Amino acid sequence: MVVAHRADWREAPENSVWAVKKAIEKGINMVELDLAITKDGKLVLMHDKTIDRTTTGKGQVSDYTLEEIRKFNLRDGLGSKTQMSIPTLEEILDITKDKILINLDKGFDYINIVYPMLKQRNMLNQVLFKGTETYPEFNRKYGNIKNDIKYMPIIRLNNQEGWQKIKEYLDHYKVYGFEFTIGNDESRLIDFKEVRKKGARVWVNSLWPHHNAGHEDDKVLDTPNIYQWYIDHAVNIIQTDRPKELINFLKVKGLYY
Repeated sequence: MVVAHRADWREAPENSVWAVKKAIEKGINMVELDLAITKDGKLVLMHDKTIDRTTTGKGQVSDYTLEEIRKFNLRDGLGSKTQMSIPTLEEILDITKDKILINLDKGFDYINIVYPMLKQRNMLNQVLFKGTETYPEFNRKYGNIKNDIKYMPIIRLNNQEGWQKIKEYLDHYKVYGFEFTIGNDESRLIDFKEVRKKGARVWVNSLWPHHNAGHEDDKVLDTPNIYQWYIDHAVNIIQTDRPKELINFLKVKGLYY
C-alpha cells in the first residue's frame, strides 16, 4: 500500500485540494494530511506551526478566521505562488469519499470535531488515526469510539518497551496495523512477518533515514531498487515523498493493485 506524504506534493502544493486529486488520479492508496484549526474553530489542512512556508501569508493558523486565511495563496514545493487557497477538512472529505484512504495527522487533537464529521458522512472506515499511547492510555482516552475507528499505534524500535506495547494492543484490540520507527540501527529490526501473521499491517516511512535504517526515498534516484528492502522485511504500507517511483517499482514486482 502506498501512502502519499502530505498528498502528492511534487505535483501540487502540499495539503491542497489539487494534491489530493492528483493522488486519486494516480491510484495512490492513501494520503497523509495535516490538520490545524482557525481562530473561529474551522479545521483546515496545514503541516507547519505557521503558514509562512506554504502560503503568501504570515503567522499561525489560529491567528485568522477561515474567511481571512482563505485570502492567502498556497505556494508550491519550489515556493512559487499558486491560485489555490488553504482547504478545509470538509472540502477534502467531500472530494475523497469512497475514492481514497486518508491518514489524518493530529486527528486526535481535534477528535471532538473530526469524529462527528466522519460519522455524518459515513467515512469512519475511510480514515486512519495514529498515536503513541500505550493500549491502557488509548483505551482510557478513546474507549467510547475505539471500535468505530481505524487506529494504528506508533512503535519506536529504539525503545525497549516496544514489544510490550505491541503485545498489549494485539491482546486487546484489533489494530489497523503498526507504524514502526526503526532509527539508523538496523540491528533493532524485529521480525515484521510475525506481526503480519497476527493480522496487523506493517507501516514504515521511507521519508527520512532515521525512520527506516537509512533506506530513504531520495536514494531511489541513484538506487532504483531501494524499495526492495521494505519488501524483504514484510512491510506492506510505505509512506513516501515519491509515490510515482514507488508505484512503478511495485508494479514491476507485481505488488501494486
